[in-house]
Amino acid sequence: MSNYKGLTAGSAWIAGFAGLGWLLSGLLNGWLITRPTFLPVPFVQLLFPETIALATWRTADIWPVFIPVLSTLTLMLFTAGALLFIGPLDALNPAQRRLRFFATWMCVVIASFATTVLSSAGEIIATWPPPRLAWLFQGVESDLLSAGYWGIFWGWVPVLAGAFIAKQRQPGSRQRTSFSVPRLLVAVPAVLAAGALVIAIPQAQRETTAQGAVEPPTVAPPASPEPDPIGSPSVSYATQPAGKNWCDGKDATISLSEPDAATGHRGMGFSLTNNGSKPCVLESYPDVSFDNVDGWVIDVLVVHGGSFMTDDPGITRVMLAPGESAEAFMGWNAMAAAGDTRVGSMLLAPYAGTLRQKATVDLDIIDGGTVSVTAWQKAGKSIDTGSSPAPATSFRRGSGTGPKARPWIKAWPTSH
Repeated sequence: MSNYKGLTAGSAWIAGFAGLGWLLSGLLNGWLITRPTFLPVPFVQLLFPETIALATWRTADIWPVFIPVLSTLTLMLFTAGALLFIGPLDALNPAQRRLRFFATWMCVVIASFATTVLSSAGEIIATWPPPRLAWLFQGVESDLLSAGYWGIFWGWVPVLAGAFIAKQRQPGSRQRTSFSVPRLLVAVPAVLAAGALVIAIPQAQRETTAQGAVEPPTVAPPASPEPDPIGSPSVSYATQPAGKNWCDGKDATISLSEPDAATGHRGMGFSLTNNGSKPCVLESYPDVSFDNVDGWVIDVLVVHGGSFMTDDPGITRVMLAPGESAEAFMGWNAMAAAGDTRVGSMLLAPYAGTLRQKATVDLDIIDGGTVSVTAWQKAGKSIDTGSSPAPATSFRRGSGTGPKARPWIKAWPTSH
């Protein structure tokens, strides 16, 4: 290999084009996924890998510009640093130039991996401490795969473009260009950009969380010392094996409509919205559990299927792009709740085995009752869930009333 001491003009062009391609892939991925287009989401992910987290474009203030710029700058400097050990493409014989071309391409792939490792480190710091140790590296594998795929699928383009421009600037010459940057002037900015990227991501998430934070309601202490109630667990003990890319409770917002009634029957709808940065799949029945008004778990039999007021389409595969929603419904018969403790809160998850979300409700369901729950289906009918967004840790409840506000209600015979 060459024994030169700095970064040549050709290598600088390659690093610059690599950064431009990295930024464009992230921009096009975010733009095409968050807007209705004729392109399916898996095809967009295949053509333009998610080099910059989709959630970055949804944050506030300067972060949608600051983080992509830092990520792009880090990739460029890492690529340039790796190319310091390869040498110019305009040297040696044709066979050696071909070998050096693939080595230069690999430098772009390695730089994309390194940049994503730093971004993932920032995400881990931002969510520290994790709710569960098993969630510490959640999402890191998919981010690294996207980065590596981008380097392999698009990494050769900046290599060819940079080498071509460098050659055009010195027509007829096969010697290295005289332009050279010392290694120290590449290494120091690379370290600074990497550190800034790791620090900026947690700061951006803190700013976004602070803007959307909702102060929790205060709870009065009990009048007399009593044992703490044992409510439903945050994750069902009866877990269901998750399929590939299933929607989990961490990246979903689950909303519920106001219950409706008809001749001794009850019905209520749920809505699940994908708040993650990647598409996810629903292919199950919702996981539903109940606590009474005192906070104790109660025994309610949950049956999969339809009821007097709801129809069950059965399990189907529902793909939700970021921001898209699915729906499911619950039906039950009116229960004689006189003298019995009613349901005071409800826990719901996309499937049994992922994180549940809890909300206060007032339903005439008692210990020993039975409810029917339908499978998830793509949201195609409106469910009144209110007008203001809610955090992913709680349900949203609507305010509509009457059958017109409940288009999902199954039509019942007029004789009832």
